[in-house]
Amino acid sequence: MAAPRLLLIRHTALVIAPGLCYGRLDVAARPDALAAWLRVWDATGHPHQPWRGYARLLSSPAARCQVLAQALATRLALPLEASPAWQEMDFGAWEGHAWDAIGRRAVDAWAADPVRHAPGGGESALDMMRRVATAYEAWRGQGRDAILVCHGGVIRLLQAWCVLRPEGSAFGPPDLSRACAHALALSAPPSGGLVLL
Repeated sequence: MAAPRLLLIRHTALVIAPGLCYGRLDVAARPDALAAWLRVWDATGHPHQPWRGYARLLSSPAARCQVLAQALATRLALPLEASPAWQEMDFGAWEGHAWDAIGRRAVDAWAADPVRHAPGGGESALDMMRRVATAYEAWRGQGRDAILVCHGGVIRLLQAWCVLRPEGSAFGPPDLSRACAHALALSAPPSGGLVLL
């Protein structure tokens, strides 16, 4: 049996001032960026669209993901399944603050242990990896192709998990001999257009 496919789509550009820390902070998508993204989606030749045949549409509950996911749910006639498992990293007390205001000492403490340190008292990268990997493995075990509208951090962790996780083990030492050939990532960078990762 073929491995299920997961099409990863990153939310579009945001309505937020430059230099602010955000992860779990619920920031809106820029309407112009969303409209441009959907124009590209709609203009792609319908008989050959790579997203045809997907059985599920998954999403982070963040507004910036939901607005795109709702538009895709309508276009693809799929029910939308939102889950907090697909949320971006939680930066705790840092959320919504300028990086300059957070302070060098706090950022250096995170940089000294980026895997285990929970920035702003939020979530460590290890905790986020556990959350995202658990959701990924649950989806994978169901064996149904899905589209996931989520965040850049989630996409990077999924790419890492697919390369590093040993077969048959939820968490363990990396095994670089296998990769997730069934993972296809499609993102919408702030500059516009679509990038196949």
